[in-house]
Amino acid sequence: MPDNQLRQEDIPISFDEPVANDDASLGISPDQLTVILCTQGRKSIQINFSDYSLTPGSLTFLYPNSMWRPLKTSDDFKAFYFSIKGTSAKEWNAFIDLDTVFSISSYIAKHPYTLLSPDETRVIEQYLTLLKNRHEAQANATIIRFILSAFTLELNKIFTLREKSNRSKISRQEDILWRFLTLLKQYHKEERSVNFYADKMCISPKHLSVVIKQMSHKTAHELIADFVTMTAKRLLKTTTLSIQEIAYELNFANQSFFGKFFKQNTGQSPSEYRRK
Repeated sequence: MPDNQLRQEDIPISFDEPVANDDASLGISPDQLTVILCTQGRKSIQINFSDYSLTPGSLTFLYPNSMWRPLKTSDDFKAFYFSIKGTSAKEWNAFIDLDTVFSISSYIAKHPYTLLSPDETRVIEQYLTLLKNRHEAQANATIIRFILSAFTLELNKIFTLREKSNRSKISRQEDILWRFLTLLKQYHKEERSVNFYADKMCISPKHLSVVIKQMSHKTAHELIADFVTMTAKRLLKTTTLSIQEIAYELNFANQSFFGKFFKQNTGQSPSEYRRK
């Protein structure tokens, strides 16, 4: 199909507010990046076990597979929501170079929250408004992609300046937490040992445990269990895999071991959770 005949649905974007899972309002972002620009009021949200306060001018990102939980929302809270499926260069943007895509993706992964200046807020709000209006008007896909290109380049400009000014301010502890969470996303289905993650990070298990406790107020073991538990819940609720197959998917020796782990962390057996 020629590019000028692409349909709106060929551009994988939406403007709906993300909804957390029913279970304790905890959600795992699907294969999409969600941008939240607060324009009024206040909303408290937890992303990967860190708390953030969304206030006017704050730009927040729910990265694919990140764990998040809404905590408290003021009655006057208003925000722009924008989601785009996937994070590959092809899906995120067709007209910018890979270095820019990698740069912006890396920044967002490390900094899910950024407070914008009034001028930056106004620019980002204008782009999101234009994107939504053109999308609702069934605009040509090429037009949407060019707006996305400009929006992406504006974000990268803002984030590049932030990265330069904040590079010396990022603590060693923050870096360790981010690297640990990144590895958890990649390996939690296979590895549940703190030693494994410490080895990957070339630090001692004791040092890793101390830093994680300081930064997240949870132990490394607890964060590993949280990731595994949330993945198990998602598989139980959204797939037809048997409990035995899910146990195998999560690298448990057998269904019995998986059942004991799940009940210890949720108070329910896997079958009870699936039925409710």
